[in-house]
Amino acid sequence: MAVNINPRTPPQTRPQTERNTRRQRRRVPQLPHPHRSRRGERRAATAAALVVAPQAAAVPAAAPNFALAGLELLVGYEWLVSGADKLLFGGFPAALHGLLAQTLSGGQLPGFFAALLRALVLPNAVPFGYLIEWGETLAGIGLIAAGLVALLRPLARRYLAGRWKAAFGFVVRLLDWLAPVAAAGAGLLGLSFFFLDGLPSPWLTPSIAYGGAVDTGLFLAAASVVLLVSRLAAKRR
Repeated sequence: MAVNINPRTPPQTRPQTERNTRRQRRRVPQLPHPHRSRRGERRAATAAALVVAPQAAAVPAAAPNFALAGLELLVGYEWLVSGADKLLFGGFPAALHGLLAQTLSGGQLPGFFAALLRALVLPNAVPFGYLIEWGETLAGIGLIAAGLVALLRPLARRYLAGRWKAAFGFVVRLLDWLAPVAAAGAGLLGLSFFFLDGLPSPWLTPSIAYGGAVDTGLFLAAASVVLLVSRLAAKRR
């Protein structure tokens, strides 16, 4: 049997059909496995949560407004002492009916406010007594807490870390919502005391030269309006 030893003869190769099949397999794109894609999405979501979580838990970087914080502390202290005195007295809700009746008998109250007291407050003096003493106390606590947190915010950003920093950031965001509510409640209480005092004139009154220029209720109501507007303006920034 003769053997071809010509060097130009090509070596034996695999069939043409097998080579074409391998080329087609290489060209066909591999679809992602459903379980692998879901795992990838879960990993990406977890990584995004880990990145966003520290930012959400961080203490807001707003610079403290010392004037606003000082006013919150002063007004809050006034309402806290007023409410605590009523709570320690123990019988303020039961005594409110007699106090209001005596004030109404003086005839110095504005007509619409006197009618409101007779129609709404006097028949429900005890519930309103509890509402007043607890409203004053809670408003004072809220304003004092908001003022202290505003002053401590730079120190918290510098020295706190981890869970303590996240907890302080939560308290800051909570008080950003509660402080305007406390200021609004304090303003309504101050306005009601201004009406109970008979709407004294805030202008020049030489006949009471030794008295105050502005009624305490009116001053507290005006200060509460300043606090409320300042808080709402700070939230929009």
